[in-house]
Amino acid sequence: MYRLGYKLLEVSPTGHLYPLFIGNKKEIVVGQLWVAESIPTKGFSVRAGIHLGKIPAAPWLMNQHGEYGSPRGRGWKRKWYKVLYNANHDYTEEALKQPGKCFRDVPKDGFYTFFEKGRCHWYICSDAIVLEELKDEERQAILQEMEFDEQEAFEPYRMSFEKRKETLQRKKEEK
Repeated sequence: MYRLGYKLLEVSPTGHLYPLFIGNKKEIVVGQLWVAESIPTKGFSVRAGIHLGKIPAAPWLMNQHGEYGSPRGRGWKRKWYKVLYNANHDYTEEALKQPGKCFRDVPKDGFYTFFEKGRCHWYICSDAIVLEELKDEERQAILQEMEFDEQEAFEPYRMSFEKRKETLQRKKEEK
């Protein structure tokens, strides 16, 4: 059994898809089964599996302009995709009992819901199939239907960007 979720992916200038962070050199092919791996990565908590959202929004991943811009360079973009994720087994109850409320290994033939304080929750699954790009008009309609105000959710991050900018300016003036 598969359910619909949403995934923000990096799109190369040639149209190839890649994950944002972990395993970001491995191409993802639309319509093909994407099997999760455990790839411990310096600077990141180990939460093995494919991460995707219940809603197509992740304000903590937006840039200072409140957009999903790619830091990879010229021609790269971040776009939202519709994804079918493996929902054969829901391991959420077991995950909540784990340290950090997540598993260090990829869930077997299923998923669990990961809850992060102050952010939206997301799903971590064993495998998924990327279906198609989610056009912005459709994404906005989904957010509206779910009563999710993305700009309001981005506000604390925008304020953090402003504070960082002010701090850098002050340090520059002190030199």
